[in-house]
Amino acid sequence: MAEPVLARYREAVERAQRFGHLVLEEFQEASERVRVEFAELLGVRSEELAFTGNTTDGIALVLASFPFAAGDRILTSDQEHPAVLLPLTLACRRRGVVLEQFRVSTEKEETREAFAAALVRTRPRLVVVSHVSCETGVRLPIEDMTRLAHAEGARVLLDTAQSIGQFPVNLATLGVDFAAGNGHKWLHGPQGTGFLYVRQDNLDLLEPPLVGDGSVVTPFDRHSFQFDGTNWSFRGDARRFEYGTRDVARVIGLGAAIEYLGSLGWEAIARHQLRLVAWLRERLQHHPAICWYSATRAEDGSGLVTLGVTGWDGERLSRVLWEAYRIVQRRVQVPNGVRVSCAYFTSEDDLDRLVAALEELAGYHQLS
Repeated sequence: MAEPVLARYREAVERAQRFGHLVLEEFQEASERVRVEFAELLGVRSEELAFTGNTTDGIALVLASFPFAAGDRILTSDQEHPAVLLPLTLACRRRGVVLEQFRVSTEKEETREAFAAALVRTRPRLVVVSHVSCETGVRLPIEDMTRLAHAEGARVLLDTAQSIGQFPVNLATLGVDFAAGNGHKWLHGPQGTGFLYVRQDNLDLLEPPLVGDGSVVTPFDRHSFQFDGTNWSFRGDARRFEYGTRDVARVIGLGAAIEYLGSLGWEAIARHQLRLVAWLRERLQHHPAICWYSATRAEDGSGLVTLGVTGWDGERLSRVLWEAYRIVQRRVQVPNGVRVSCAYFTSEDDLDRLVAALEELAGYHQLS
């Protein structure tokens, strides 16, 4: 989190905790302003956005709300995060749905072909897929995939955890039915912030699995409340997924993060990150012992890069890169390596340190 964003967030937390209910209306109005700003960033209507705690919340809410019948199929990729895979397997266990997968390639055309073939083979009711792979940083051709899915009668739920904030994302242009994301990764906002997007024409398809004050109409009235539920219904917008007391200070922090990055320029951020990735690949592509597992073309990739070193297990490589070189990264199991992030604040000096460390470790293995 950038320091100016952290300062705004801390100010909001302190004010909320000091004054509580006295500033509730003020904070609710601030939250709705952030909703409008966030919706503009995503190219959607503010009524189509619900604030959640993270990407997992949004994925799980859709899967728990979708009207599956036993035997329905869900199609997903072979590079999904546990935030997708665990709710999917729970849907299989509880709802009797069948899970199918397609293979993601580093080449966009191969991914599109594998997806199209899997669609015809499985006839899914729902496609659940990530915009950017958390394993390799590959960017999937979502607009094409959504068009193919809709032609087969399937709806699409998109995991945007690794895309929003990396490069401009317009959910309406992508055509997806649902999307989930978070504010703490590439938007660099507070942890505990996320969103669920439900396209308006899909809203009545989803009946939330949880309900509470704020998610229904009309407002709760103790004198007229009926225990049979006949005097309330879910809201007519995505806020039907918001209920109870919310930590609005986090939403204000998310708004501060969006404002800060917007001042830097979303296109400028995307160009900087892709330039660094291209620079890193140029430095490493001729090294025989260093493996590049991400896309080779800029339009197929992102600021996430997965690398390996011949003879090094990913878990050990990750540990040594941190303990000996203080390089922040994450281990990846498949492919067997580590993942690094080229963010808006990453510099060529940072990547020089990474290259030097990888070359040294590659040489150490060859000598041993």
